[in-house]
Amino acid sequence: MLNGKKFYFAGTNAYYVGSTDVTTDDQIRTLFKVHSANGVRVVRFWGFVNGYGGGSVSATPNPIQPSLGQYNEEGLKRIDLILSEAHKQSIKVILTLGNFEPEFGGIQWYVDQIMGEGHKRENFYTNEKAKKYYKQYVSTLVHRTNTFTGTQYKDDTTILSWELLNEPHTTDLYERNRKLPPGKLVRDWLDEMSAWLKGIDSNHLISSGEEGYRADGDTSQSHNGWINGGYKDNWDIPASDYAWVRTNFIADRANIAHAAGKPIIMEESGMKTGYVGSRSSFLANMYEWANENDYAGTLVWQVYAWSYNDGKYDFNYQMDGAQALLNQYSHMNEKS
Repeated sequence: MLNGKKFYFAGTNAYYVGSTDVTTDDQIRTLFKVHSANGVRVVRFWGFVNGYGGGSVSATPNPIQPSLGQYNEEGLKRIDLILSEAHKQSIKVILTLGNFEPEFGGIQWYVDQIMGEGHKRENFYTNEKAKKYYKQYVSTLVHRTNTFTGTQYKDDTTILSWELLNEPHTTDLYERNRKLPPGKLVRDWLDEMSAWLKGIDSNHLISSGEEGYRADGDTSQSHNGWINGGYKDNWDIPASDYAWVRTNFIADRANIAHAAGKPIIMEESGMKTGYVGSRSSFLANMYEWANENDYAGTLVWQVYAWSYNDGKYDFNYQMDGAQALLNQYSHMNEKS
């Protein structure tokens, strides 16, 4: 609900904008202007950069959190700028607070800093020091006053939701090998963190960032391990059969959310170049299936505000995929 009316939206991911090593301040301003002009209502980004990266992940010479509990003010000012520019363009943001994957210093970074190298990243979900430093960073953001707008983050209506983690899950068979019920580690962590965060900020939604794993009911392979069960291209579904997700995933997960009285978002919808012939036709199908199941929002992975094409999932408004995206922007905006 927004201003007494159900809020529907479409938009894009722009995970990279929180890093001053990846984008300039002027690019941030351009990004929100261009996306707003095209009809974007929500942008999702990663509001963290932990450690210096390197090795198999992108180097981040100017992180927001260089070491545990130490914060770079210039890095935090980048998040200030994002919120300020988004507000100017009437765009809301989903601000993601951490990452299961290693990019930008994920949960493995916390585990390495606390326990030393060689320990599984899943320790993040139960290690009390890891929880402490995660909460400390989140609390720093919640209580921060934006240097551009003078608004405290917890009172900033530009923030649509705090997202606890990008893609929280465990590696294959991690829980089963330890005789734990599927989903228990992540569910317990999400329960603890969402309750804690609501205690310091009751103004904003909290999203989990989950990919759709079940922790109750049917936990067979197609329902519980469909992403990290060794499948190729996420599902190992031949391109000719990708409509399988219409009822087995998109509708199924919507039914679960609606029964719980919660909104559901298709948060990373995208297609690797070459999966099917046209990205526009693929996205049009995804959005049709989301809309028929009353998804509150759809976010593409990911459309750029300038000329960019990584040959995989990323594209721009002049490329195949743009028309389906623009149609979805218009559809969702008309519903709100």
